[in-house]
Amino acid sequence: MTVSRIQFLTVPVADQAKARDFYVGKLGFEVVVDRNGPAGRFVMVAPKGAQTGLVLVDYPISGVTLTGPLHFQLDTTDLDADVAALRDNGIEVPEPQAMPWGRATSFQDLDGNGVGLLEPSAFGNRPG
Repeated sequence: MTVSRIQFLTVPVADQAKARDFYVGKLGFEVVVDRNGPAGRFVMVAPKGAQTGLVLVDYPISGVTLTGPLHFQLDTTDLDADVAALRDNGIEVPEPQAMPWGRATSFQDLDGNGVGLLEPSAFGNRPG
């Protein structure tokens, strides 16, 4: 195989515009794509400079059953600063916990999808 990266993950949302505004306005993501397509509006957001995005869908995808909520993990280099920024943006975020692979916490988006934040340990250990 010649696969080199994950292009995007599909996240089911109730309202694409509200979800886009949450990820851009509250999390600081960028809009990568926002246009109409044959199946409906295609909205992809991603952290600045990221290679992988999130496609926010509020329509059925042929052959795929999307059930939520989902959970995905974001890496950070400054968990405390990110938690403070999220709280300043009105997002409830629990105190980070120490894990064998780093410090982590999580919160929910508008549709109940879980968003984890991980500051990896200095040893670079990863789950799995």
